[in-house]
Amino acid sequence: MQQLTMVPDDAVVVGYDFSTGGVKALAFDLDGQTLAEVRLTTDLWTEGGVSELNLHQIEGQAHAATRGLASKLQEIGRLWDWAVAGISATHHTSGRLDHDHLQVRRAICWNDSTLAPYHAEGLARLGGQIRAREISGGPWAARYSLSHWLKDEATLSKADWKRTWRILSHGSLCGGYLTGNFDQTSLSSAASTGILDLRTGNYAMSMLDSLKIPANRALVKEQLPPILDMNTPIGPLEKGICLSCGIEPGSAPLLFPASDDQQAGLAGGGAVEAGQIAIILGNSAVVNAGATAPPAGDDLDCMRLNWGPYLWMRCYTNGALFLDRILGPNPDWATLEKTGRLVPSGCQGIGVLPFVFPEPSLGVSAPRVEWAPAEPADPAIRYRASLEAIAYLIAAGVEAHEKNGQRISRISVSGGIAKSDLMLEILATLLNRPLERPRSFEGPALGAAAAALAGFETHSRRQSGNQNPYTVADGVAKMVGFREPALPQPAWRNGLVAGYQTFRQKVGICL
Repeated sequence: MQQLTMVPDDAVVVGYDFSTGGVKALAFDLDGQTLAEVRLTTDLWTEGGVSELNLHQIEGQAHAATRGLASKLQEIGRLWDWAVAGISATHHTSGRLDHDHLQVRRAICWNDSTLAPYHAEGLARLGGQIRAREISGGPWAARYSLSHWLKDEATLSKADWKRTWRILSHGSLCGGYLTGNFDQTSLSSAASTGILDLRTGNYAMSMLDSLKIPANRALVKEQLPPILDMNTPIGPLEKGICLSCGIEPGSAPLLFPASDDQQAGLAGGGAVEAGQIAIILGNSAVVNAGATAPPAGDDLDCMRLNWGPYLWMRCYTNGALFLDRILGPNPDWATLEKTGRLVPSGCQGIGVLPFVFPEPSLGVSAPRVEWAPAEPADPAIRYRASLEAIAYLIAAGVEAHEKNGQRISRISVSGGIAKSDLMLEILATLLNRPLERPRSFEGPALGAAAAALAGFETHSRRQSGNQNPYTVADGVAKMVGFREPALPQPAWRNGLVAGYQTFRQKVGICL
């Protein structure tokens, strides 16, 4: 690990985490210890199967989270040490702005269930996944922003198409609201559009042949923002925000290009090298890995990391949202952990399908929360069976990575569900390998902060004439620490393997 030469030892690094479930702003010291935090709620538009965010809500969240965090830093005497910030935001989520930075339409989110028919039509018009791979170097899934524009052809007026100035990802919007610079995106965010050539890092405009109307193809070309290198700052925190927070504008912290939450989760899990998998157990359950080439098949999302290599992803909608459905509000976690550990592995044949929402990556097209042979009354059995169901989802994702050519060297796990030792031991047993546990459960926010630290140090070096970069791996090694690993429990192995086979048969997973 390289040493920092330009960043002061007492510097504060902030990581924002904008998601469809809420917003976090966390301030870290250079050892990755949390100094202060702010958490806000998010309201989604979901009527009719959509999943959309109002852009002005995003603006308010960005400003409010910053004010709150600045206040907390001032209370502990660390506001003046705030040097840099990074952003994590939901992948494949984007909206439209006009020249006054006003909303043209809400941001369509990655889990919008209305996108599938538009994607299918556009894919057929393009020439199928084979053609998509030829153009972009990877598969095109329904959640990518290109599908949003296909929906726009059917639902957005011609006037709104024309008054759009920029089509921006969730992270690029947040960066704009914090700095005033909306004329930017990151490589990570650009990959989420579905029209990035993953091999070159440039827009692959031929993907726009999937749009029906030639005039709309021309408009999208004009409306896409330039792609910023990760070591080039978006800009300082905007003057008006600084004044509202008690920050001297001349000493405003710098913000660096956004990480899609999957990239941020990868870094926050300490997984920056090819073959290192980061599992994020949050509202969604995600299996991410870096790689030197695209996946061999089309059953994983493929994106690009800001620092170069490819990112492979299997993202499940049904993570903590499924647990919330089964356990209800405010469960007694400590008791469930204790009593769930006493339930035999495999729950004596009791299992549940965890699909509160459809799961297209597994061919589950409608919700399926199904108990077999019957739903148990015992909360301990319900809890353990629910954890095992999530473990089965993750195991299928890990196997998909291996099937596509990934040689796994290490797996780390973060996110809210990772606070459960029982969950991690179940998963470690099913995967038959130890699982690394980062000290912080805030994977995406910490990952965004570590990437921003790398960008800040490299940018500062370049300004002083030193062209030797400080890499994301250096930033992660500096800020991301680990606790003791979660270890497999051999006595649980047979029950979990049997349960996984039953799960696969019911869902129709063929690996």
